[in-house]
Amino acid sequence: MKILHYNDFDYGNLKAQVAKVEKQLAADDFKSAEVKKMRNNGYYRAKLDKTNRLLFQLARYNSEPYALLLEVIPNHAYEKSKFLRGAEVKDNHFTEQIQPENLTEDEAPTLRYINPQASRFHLLDKVISLDGDQQEIYNLPAPLIIIGSAGSGKTALTLEKMKTYRGSVAYVSLSDYLVRNSRELYYANGYENDKQEVDFLSFNEYLKGIRIPAGKELDYRTFERWYQRKHHQRFKFDDPYKVFEEFKGVITGSVTKTAYLGRTDYLGLGIKQSIFLAGEREAVYDLFEKYLELVNGEEYYDASILAHGYLKLIEPSYDFLVVDEVQDITNVQLLLLTKALTTPGNFILSGDSNQIVHPNFFSWSKIKTLFFNQDLRGSALRILKTNYRNSRGITKLSNDLLKIKNARFGSIDKESTYLINTVAESEGEINFLKYGERVLRDLNKRTADSAKFAVLVMDRDQKARVSKFFKTPLIFTIQEAKGLEYENIILLNFVSDYDKTFREIAAGVTSADLADDQLRYSRAKDKGNKEQEAYKFYINSLYVAFTRAVKNIYLVESATKNDLLRLLGVVDTKEKVDIQVQKSSNDEWLDEAQRLEQQGKTEQAEAIRARLRGEEFIGVEEAEALAERIFAAPQEAAKKDLERLLKFYAARHQTVGIRRLMNETGYGPAKFYIGEYEKAQKVLLSYVRSNNRKKVEHLMNKYGHNLTTYEEGMTGFMVAAQYCQQDMLYYFLDKGASKGFQDHFGRTALQHLLIGFDRRKVKAADLHVWYPKLAPQVGYCRYDGRQYVLNARSMEFFVANLLSAMRREVYGPEDPVAKQCLMITDFMNLIQDTPKSLLPEYRRKRQYVSSILSKNEVDRDDRYNKHFLLRRGRGCYDLHPGAELVWE
Repeated sequence: MKILHYNDFDYGNLKAQVAKVEKQLAADDFKSAEVKKMRNNGYYRAKLDKTNRLLFQLARYNSEPYALLLEVIPNHAYEKSKFLRGAEVKDNHFTEQIQPENLTEDEAPTLRYINPQASRFHLLDKVISLDGDQQEIYNLPAPLIIIGSAGSGKTALTLEKMKTYRGSVAYVSLSDYLVRNSRELYYANGYENDKQEVDFLSFNEYLKGIRIPAGKELDYRTFERWYQRKHHQRFKFDDPYKVFEEFKGVITGSVTKTAYLGRTDYLGLGIKQSIFLAGEREAVYDLFEKYLELVNGEEYYDASILAHGYLKLIEPSYDFLVVDEVQDITNVQLLLLTKALTTPGNFILSGDSNQIVHPNFFSWSKIKTLFFNQDLRGSALRILKTNYRNSRGITKLSNDLLKIKNARFGSIDKESTYLINTVAESEGEINFLKYGERVLRDLNKRTADSAKFAVLVMDRDQKARVSKFFKTPLIFTIQEAKGLEYENIILLNFVSDYDKTFREIAAGVTSADLADDQLRYSRAKDKGNKEQEAYKFYINSLYVAFTRAVKNIYLVESATKNDLLRLLGVVDTKEKVDIQVQKSSNDEWLDEAQRLEQQGKTEQAEAIRARLRGEEFIGVEEAEALAERIFAAPQEAAKKDLERLLKFYAARHQTVGIRRLMNETGYGPAKFYIGEYEKAQKVLLSYVRSNNRKKVEHLMNKYGHNLTTYEEGMTGFMVAAQYCQQDMLYYFLDKGASKGFQDHFGRTALQHLLIGFDRRKVKAADLHVWYPKLAPQVGYCRYDGRQYVLNARSMEFFVANLLSAMRREVYGPEDPVAKQCLMITDFMNLIQDTPKSLLPEYRRKRQYVSSILSKNEVDRDDRYNKHFLLRRGRGCYDLHPGAELVWE
């Protein structure tokens, strides 16, 4: 058996004892090491001596067993283990361990990769062994640029490197989902680091930390509706997405000295600086001036224009900065981010220019020029070329596409000129099918019920057409597909619907250009081609589509003689679909719906749920059109329209919309729904308190998990928390009940758990188990036009939740608001009763608690002040009435 140590493994003063046990484990001598397995958690312990233990896990790689040493546990103090997270461990929690050669997959799971030269491993949600390139990057100082392909592990590496930084750290990405997912990965396995405080922020959340904008960011769907309704007839641009990206990536965003390019500067751009020809730009700028009126109002804003205005407001507040998927960030946004650093240069930028699916003219050379005004050499820039996600077949196909791109258009910059390696054992399949109704019907029949197949198309028009043939809810445009991965990807006329464009992309490229296994840095052959940037958008889209597939790709194309497809060597046409009929369980589909919802793919998530209910799916766009038609003339609304809009609202449990239907149209079924809903509100509390699972499930299925009690507005989740109905809590968590939802008094499920703890309905052992499960990922305090982050690992987070829960409990709701506060003695009494697993010893000291309270008084001048506390008197604290607490 081979031995690896956790990266933060600490021998303490027991190095000799650990070394002895290591030799025993390496010799597969579990008996001498007195190895025992801990029940139900995958951990093992070995005996170092009479009082000290070694905690480890087992795994396999290439059929070889590995012992992954995690930590030394002195004096049987399992409750202090950072991996066991305060769990109470007794002798009867252990079982005798069988010999290593008989380990099952559950007892020793197979790892994707182990570096044979490594002696240590890292840990996020899974074991990570850094390869040579990753280890080199891990050891490099900031500033640092990490370039890596899809599946290269750059995000995992970045997160591990973040753990080495002290002080205040910001992780920022444009993607809300990537931010949430990275936060979950970072704190997986109970990771704690009291030397740092990390804010995981989307760029919009970052903006709110400077000044909360009026309205919301204008997204493409809103822009498209605005353009089609008000301006299409005049301007007649057939591709509004192209216009939108010209606004976002060229006229705004690309410049830093002004909020946007003036007309003269825009018209004077070079042929490689815009995706519109010179003769089209006057009309583009005319429309841009209309766009400015839209985003300068109260309803919407443009993030890049806003970022420029915020440059004069930003103050240094972070010691380190990480920007992930930097290729999606504009120049002015990146400048605003780096201005928050207390020490210039303490940043990591991570991304992949080959994954740009909108023409924003990003290049690494421009990034270097923006910050350094020189070519970065030495330790500042590194490229990850190994892929840990895609099969061999997918990787080869992606590399061939990069070769075509390089041969046709030359290199964007030196840093983007590389091919991908893979460590995957699976060969995978590249299947080519001739487009036809029989093939489409057969493909739909075999894949529609599987959550492992997704269909990708280039744009929304294609998506509408594809939906007529494919009944799977997993149909995505290429913009929607960013960040997703599926075992199997179906591309439907992805190339053929743009046959002329892809032929032009392949023009002049020969099979000899694909023979070289190294990309050569070169300039474009056709320097006068004004459409190169637009062409790169299409080829990048195809690259992203390929790399969404973990194992297999199914290309269904009508243009079987397209030059690009011929160069890729995929036109060996199959006449019939060779796939076994596949079907995922309802639970698998529900898990997929939840995953998609977290990524902002609400349309597909709702389509899955409608399907499981056996209902017709009604999309958001249709519902918006129905609402506009109905409420323009409520008394004249057609019954069919009313039925469909009610069905839309009811499927999403949108009672506000249903009440509007009832009040403005007098629609009977809407009135009946509200009546039944209010009856359900009145019985919810008793059903949950009595642990009546069957009746609770019936209510949740009909009215959603945010159904509230009639008086206090408590959800069933909150009731279950306050009364510690554990079966109910597991049910609500499994169904994805909101941890951030607040009752009429602003209290969450976690805060109701604390109320139950104070009322002695929740035991200390239960609080230890349920506090981390019910805690929101993050909290925010909104005060005086700014938003402050309450990190879930911080003492501020604990204090804010404790005060929100207890201020009414101590004095009662009948007392004046001015008296609803906690004395420092109240805080200390509550904290002393709190399990030590939730608060380390240093956070339980009166002096420390007092410092946290005083630091966060709204008027205190402190860089790290969260501005949520009001001191009503000596040692008497309350939530500031002007501060709003929200939870995610």
